Amino acid sequence: MYTAVSERTTRGPGMRVMRGVIVLVVLATIAWCGYWFVGTRALDRAIAQGLERTPELSAETYHIRGFPNRFDVTFDEPRVTLSDGEWTAPFVQFFALSYKPHHLLAVFPHDQVLRLGGTEMLIHSEDLRASMVMEPGLDLPLDRVTLVGEAVDLQITQPAIGPDNTATWQLGALRLASRRIDATTHQLVALAETVFPDPAQMDRLDPQRLWPRRFDVLRLDGEGQTDRPLDRHLVMDGAQARLTDLAFTGLRVAWPDVDLRLAGRLSPDADGRLSGEVTATVTGWEELIDILRASGLIGDEAAAMANTTLSAMAQEDDLEVPLAVTEGVVRLGPFALVTLPPLVLSR
Repeated sequence: MYTAVSERTTRGPGMRVMRGVIVLVVLATIAWCGYWFVGTRALDRAIAQGLERTPELSAETYHIRGFPNRFDVTFDEPRVTLSDGEWTAPFVQFFALSYKPHHLLAVFPHDQVLRLGGTEMLIHSEDLRASMVMEPGLDLPLDRVTLVGEAVDLQITQPAIGPDNTATWQLGALRLASRRIDATTHQLVALAETVFPDPAQMDRLDPQRLWPRRFDVLRLDGEGQTDRPLDRHLVMDGAQARLTDLAFTGLRVAWPDVDLRLAGRLSPDADGRLSGEVTATVTGWEELIDILRASGLIGDEAAAMANTTLSAMAQEDDLEVPLAVTEGVVRLGPFALVTLPPLVLSR
């Protein structure tokens, strides 16, 4: 009798606790599922509203899936229309955890098309995806973006240049990134590794084969400023953001014999001519000067002057030297070394 009473006494509260836990789990599951369905309806309305108010964005159809832990959105035949071009693809997918909707992941198809002005670029990649993080809040201002690609081929066609107007560049890896500095300014980085320019194009531009046919690293750093924050209003309300300032803060070009790094700040004027001050750090500087002289980018006198002056400043094969750039003219002290071509910028 004692044993039976003891078992009933022990099992009673234990079973009640277990039933309570089960009820809580069921209620939490129902609430979580309800949150997903409510969130899905809100997301559907937001997408429809954004497509309606932003004619630059369009898609044949879109689908929302991911129950119950993610919001997965697939756009079929998306199109982004620009003032002087467009981007198209068979599809694009966006993923977000339902408890972290301000962090989006995007997956792109193997093939895309980008048209800018009279140039068409066919983009093929083995893998191309992006991460976009917005600051939580009502406006969802963009905090940072990273795009990473592997085995990227760029087939570039420029009909305006006449025959032989198509070139294919191969990139082992591609990385584009943006990070917010303040409300309207973003730090920008473009990095390409193991780059093979189009062989036929290089032979036409460089028949003497002075320049390399493979670059280990091509990197460009800069800062861009817009006239308004980059936030959800650009899509939801059809607001426009205009680039008001652009500056280049770094450059790296590396191949087996030369590694050139520039750090400083260069800004273009209304005609695209760069001005500012930079510090150049060069490994293999003598080889670089020989290439510049042989290709006609600097004269024999400037090359001789540079060799004499820089030899006293260099530490063996490494060199660090300040340079001034005025309206595209690069100067070492009072000596003009080379003139940079003006940039063509769309603002």
